[in-house]
Amino acid sequence: MNRWIGVQQKSWDRLHPGQQTLLNDLGITPHTPVGRQPTPATRVYPPSPGLGHARAYAIAHGHLTPDKHTRHEGFPLGRWLGQQRRKARTGGLSSTTTAVLTSLDPWWNPPWPYTWHRTWCRYQAAVTDREPVPDTLQHWAALQHAQWNRLHPDQQQLLTTTGIKAPAHGPPP
Repeated sequence: MNRWIGVQQKSWDRLHPGQQTLLNDLGITPHTPVGRQPTPATRVYPPSPGLGHARAYAIAHGHLTPDKHTRHEGFPLGRWLGQQRRKARTGGLSSTTTAVLTSLDPWWNPPWPYTWHRTWCRYQAAVTDREPVPDTLQHWAALQHAQWNRLHPDQQQLLTTTGIKAPAHGPPP
């Protein structure tokens, strides 16, 4: 690398101005000491297009736990969110992306099955909008009530916001 830098410095006057600019951007000038490594350029990455699609999906559906095959305006949103979850689990997701996804849906990466979360969102929407709750969702709600002790504490908290409570523990019959 040092040899290459030296060659660039020696031929500086014969380089195209665009090449000089690129070298300058890397911290290489005709006067940069050859033994010194140039400061690497800081690369600024553009925001992922996935964030815009995630925002639109969350606004339309009230959650960020779509099926892995979900596409939003042609963008593979379900697959992209799966990749972001894997990165989050390994500590490789940027704090900016994490913050944006969390602001869109605090439970974008829940510790419980995504199907549970999607169903809870549908149930919550029906209750909030004071619409008739479909039979399938009524059955789901009854099942949550019956299996209360098997649920994650945060699932229990989400359920209480929709009026589903822990079963009363009275004396045995």
